[in-house]
Amino acid sequence: MNNTVAILSSARAHGNTEKLLNSFTLNTNINVDIIDLSKYSFSEYDYNYNNQDDDFLPLMEKILSYEKIIFASPVYWYAVTPTMKKFLDRISDLLDLPHLLDSGRRLRGKTAFVVCSSASTQASNSFISAFKETFEYLGMYYGGFLHANCADGYQENNYVDDLNSFRLLFK
Repeated sequence: MNNTVAILSSARAHGNTEKLLNSFTLNTNINVDIIDLSKYSFSEYDYNYNNQDDDFLPLMEKILSYEKIIFASPVYWYAVTPTMKKFLDRISDLLDLPHLLDSGRRLRGKTAFVVCSSASTQASNSFISAFKETFEYLGMYYGGFLHANCADGYQENNYVDDLNSFRLLFK
C-alpha cells in the first residue's frame, strides 16, 4: 500500500499549489494519494460536537492509514486557506472526544510535510511555524517543506533542485 497522502486545500482548482504538488509526484517513484478538501463537506470545530455526521471523521480515518502526510496549501495572508484551517481545527475532535482518542493517538509518530506556494520568495516563518507547532503538539515528526514563489505563476523549471531535494525526504 502507498504510505503517503497529500491533503490539498486551495480556493482555485488546479492552482499553483496543486501544480507544485503534481510536479513533486510526477517523474518519481513516490506514490502520493491526493485528497482535495474541496471535494468534502465538513464544518468548523464545534465545542458541542454537533458536526459529527459530516465528512470529517470518515476522511480522517482514511488519512490515518498513511504514514506520511503532506499538507498542501497556498499562503493566504501568512496563513493556510480557510478550509485547511477548518480541517486542522477539527483534529481537535480526535483529542477531545473519548471515543475518538484512539484515532487521535494514531497521528503520533507519523511524518508530516508542508507544500505551499505564495507570491513571495519564501514561505513566511509564521506559516511554517504554525504547522511545525501543530505537528509537535500531535506527536508527529516534521519532515520539511517545499515552497514555490508563484508571483508570476508556477514555473516548474524554476524548482527542479527544490523538487529533487524534497523527494529525497521520502526515500
